[in-house]
Amino acid sequence: MNKNESHMLNKTWAEQKISLKEGAYVAGIQFNYIWTSWEKAEFKRLWKADKGLMFIANFFDRRWEEVLVLAADLVDRGELKARERAFFQ
Repeated sequence: MNKNESHMLNKTWAEQKISLKEGAYVAGIQFNYIWTSWEKAEFKRLWKADKGLMFIANFFDRRWEEVLVLAADLVDRGELKARERAFFQ
């Protein structure tokens, strides 16, 4: 156990989360990872039509990073099958 962890033992999880967040770097805070049910359905349709990352990003007028995270999430949850060919096109 390192010095930073030793003071955490007597704290509740809520208190630990607050302590851990202080001064923490949050990656991707500039992105919008919220998708409506319509957008999600459209994304699935475009995915199944074998459209590429940049095509889908332009279709939704979203950053490619946001689309990539949605794809990874839906594949991980089993809602989409992973592609055999590259998504980056």
